[in-house]
Amino acid sequence: MIHSGRHLRIYHRKHHFFIAGGVILLSILFLAILGGFTDINIAKLSSGIGISLYRLIIGYLISLTLGVGIAIFLEYAAISEFFMPVLDVLQNVPSFALIPVFAIAFGYTNTMAIIFAATSIIWPILFYVLSALTTARKELNEAATVFGAVGEKRIWNYLVPLSFPAIITGSIVGISIGWEAVIGIEIIGLSSGVGVFLSQASSAGDRNTLLLGIVAILLVVFAINKLIWTPLIKKTHYYAE
Repeated sequence: MIHSGRHLRIYHRKHHFFIAGGVILLSILFLAILGGFTDINIAKLSSGIGISLYRLIIGYLISLTLGVGIAIFLEYAAISEFFMPVLDVLQNVPSFALIPVFAIAFGYTNTMAIIFAATSIIWPILFYVLSALTTARKELNEAATVFGAVGEKRIWNYLVPLSFPAIITGSIVGISIGWEAVIGIEIIGLSSGVGVFLSQASSAGDRNTLLLGIVAILLVVFAINKLIWTPLIKKTHYYAE
C-alpha cells in the first residue's frame, strides 16, 4: 500500500496541460462572446463565480481535512462502530435547517457561507472513507501490521492510501452538494456571489442574464470535472485493493 508521489500527479504529459488550458480558455471565450452580444455584465458574473468558487474551495478543504481525519481516527482507535449511529443521525439533519443557527453565530457573512458549505460537504467524504476502512479485507490489515505499518506509519502508509479512492468519490459527491449549499446561502442572505447574481436576474425577470449565469456555472463545473476529478479517478486504480 506504499506508493510513490508521482502516482498522485494529475498530468504526466505536456499535451494534458494544453488540454486543461484549452478547456479554461474556451469557457472564458464563450462567456466573453455571449457578453459581447448582450447587455449582461460579464465582469459582475465572473466576480460572482469567483467569490462562490472561493467559498466552495475553502469549505471543501475544511471538510476534506476533518472528514478524512475523523474517519481515520475512528478506525485507528477501533471505535468506528460505536460512533457510526451518532454520525448517521447527524448526517440526516437537513443542512438548511441549521441556517438560523449559523446566522445567529456568524451573521450572513463570508465565514458563515464557508462553514455552512463545509458542514454540507463533509458527510459524503467522512462516510465513504469510513466505509472503505471498515470494510477492508482482514488480511490487508494483518499484512500491514506484519510489514511494520504501526503507529504513525500505519496512518500514512496504509490507512491514507487505502482511503484514496473513497476520498475522491466522496469529494465528487461532496462538491456537488457544496455548490448547492453555497449558491443557496448566497440567495438567502448574502450580498455577493453567483447566487446573488442569479437572484437579482430572477427578480428583474431578466431571462437572458439568468440563463447565462446558469450556463456559466455549468461550464465551471464541467471544467473542474475535466481538469481535476476525471484525472484523479484514473489514479484510484493505483490504490485499489
